[in-house]
Amino acid sequence: MSNYLQFEASTNLKNLLGKGLVTDQTAAIFELVKNSYDADAEEVYISFVDLNTDSPRLIIHDTGIGMSLEDIEKKWMVIGTESKKGKLYSPIFHRTLNGDKGIGRFAVDRLGVSLKLVSIKRDSGTKISMEFNWNEFEEKYQNVSDVKIPYFVSECARQETGLYLEIIGLRDEWNIKKLKELIKNLRQFKSPFAMEDNFKIVIDAPTLGYKNYVISSENLKGISSLWIDVECKKDNDNLVFMTICKDGIEYEEQVVNKFSIGPMRTKVYFFNQGDKVRFKNRFSIRVRDFGNIKLYRDGFRIHPYGEENNDWLDIDRRKAQGFGRFFGSGDLIGYVQIYKSLNPGLIPLTNRQGLIENDDFQNLRKFIFEYAIQTLERYYFLKFKKNVNETLEKSKQQVNATARQIDDIVVEISKYDKNLGKRLKRYAEDIKENQKEQIKFAEEQHELTKVYSRIAQKETVLHQLIHQSLLDMRNAFAAVNRLEKTSGFHIEGQAKDLFELLKKSINDSMAKLLTVRDDLTRTKHKIKINLSEYIAGILDKYNGQFEEYSISLEKRLDYGIEYMMDINDLKAIINNLISNSVKALREIQGRPRKILIELKGTDKFVVIKVQDNGCGIDEKNREKIFDTFFSTTQKYGGFGIGLTIIDETIKEYGGTLELVDMEMEGACFLIKLRR
Repeated sequence: MSNYLQFEASTNLKNLLGKGLVTDQTAAIFELVKNSYDADAEEVYISFVDLNTDSPRLIIHDTGIGMSLEDIEKKWMVIGTESKKGKLYSPIFHRTLNGDKGIGRFAVDRLGVSLKLVSIKRDSGTKISMEFNWNEFEEKYQNVSDVKIPYFVSECARQETGLYLEIIGLRDEWNIKKLKELIKNLRQFKSPFAMEDNFKIVIDAPTLGYKNYVISSENLKGISSLWIDVECKKDNDNLVFMTICKDGIEYEEQVVNKFSIGPMRTKVYFFNQGDKVRFKNRFSIRVRDFGNIKLYRDGFRIHPYGEENNDWLDIDRRKAQGFGRFFGSGDLIGYVQIYKSLNPGLIPLTNRQGLIENDDFQNLRKFIFEYAIQTLERYYFLKFKKNVNETLEKSKQQVNATARQIDDIVVEISKYDKNLGKRLKRYAEDIKENQKEQIKFAEEQHELTKVYSRIAQKETVLHQLIHQSLLDMRNAFAAVNRLEKTSGFHIEGQAKDLFELLKKSINDSMAKLLTVRDDLTRTKHKIKINLSEYIAGILDKYNGQFEEYSISLEKRLDYGIEYMMDINDLKAIINNLISNSVKALREIQGRPRKILIELKGTDKFVVIKVQDNGCGIDEKNREKIFDTFFSTTQKYGGFGIGLTIIDETIKEYGGTLELVDMEMEGACFLIKLRR
């Protein structure tokens, strides 16, 4: 005869699954809101009632499909049952189901001492009412099955539906600080990749200043100047598609997925100091306090990843190893989307607070780090953040290394041919001297830029300086004219050439000063203008030059883009760039002369591109072209201040002027005017 034993469930099991697993009141509310979402509710109301009394209550009421008496008996009342196991989607709206551990019902135990439950199954016309006193589980009974919960059935209108949970005897004090924390977390409850649906969360806490407050998901659009969107698609998880956006301009890359993880998607925003100020102004919270890279499964947040004190990707540890070369968690906000059905190796912990840290989890971390964070760093630190001092230092090092190599070669060659060795040594000395002159020129230009920057902040002084200089120039020119007309004044040969050069220099200097003065003293009037129409009008005036120099113009202008701008500023920008292109095209022979001008709008910028296939800009001059009075078109009357002026003008609109690298011949300038 066989003997048998069977398991009994102690009433303490309720604590282990309730207060033991759901340790945080926010996580408990999350579980209940998830259940409302899974039940195809269109609205869920979270109401804090009588918080200023001795009997505060929390009511969570949704408009979902509700539960029948059979559902309550065989699903809700069975501890640990996975009633949603094997089901991927909800019955009405086909939402991806999230609750699958069978512990959400004990989240109410974490929130309060007792519960009043009212359930109405959709289209049933029947209301089920129950009350639970969680203290009775430990005080009166030893076995869970001994606890008898009475229920009451009554009729109701057939159009009524949903679940009503009234939690009494709250275990936590809900003050304004905790409520704001809950609202912040609920804003991050849904993944921004799945924001568009018919599910609404409403907070009602009148005593704390919130009356029927609708939770809205965050929208970081237009705040960050640098972000990346990385996707490993469902139909091709062997490839990783990356879109990097810098100042409104998007770049695309595609690489092979070397990690055995996917499909998934992640979007990470980097915040510089200006971005952080804008973020604080919009959300009333600092970036570092908001949290960093958050993880979502099928559209719902997995805690605690991405909380302000949760550095699950070890971002700060890495930054400490290379300060100035790596981002910190306080610089980033991001979202990672995984899927229950497509990422079976990413398994939630029983308490729903994180994932099991298996091989798939480690591959997920590597994927995010390499394809999102490191790519973003590459675009920021390497492509966009080299300053003048770094360039000068690099140039010094390269030339010094080359000079040392030549010295070594000279020593070897001199053993066999002393004359050739001496010649090479002179060449090496010339290279060193030339490098010193170039470095000196660059440093002087850098210091000159600093001086101009300081002067520009004192416009009154600058106006006086220009005015006095013009008077001096006019006096000098008048003196030269009087001298030339003086009886007996006569010069020939080289002296005459120098005299003509003097007059030309005075004239050129006055023209430069007048150009700067007119730009500084002009009163600006910003109006809303149709950029495509005005740009087309400006270009029409160049038709004569285009025909004279056989230049073909291609216009790609997005019509309807309006912008608040001074018309003369737009004219100055387009005229300078087109004029420079015409001058560059006059230098070439043997190929068609072309100019391309593009206008398009992004969410953050208006972008204008002017490109030609002219003589281009020598590599050695690329860093000088924005320097004041540096010109490559002097023989065509260029003064070297056009690019400087329009660069400053564009900065007034919060924009940038960039010389873009090109694989083909010519030059391309990119203008970005901040909206």
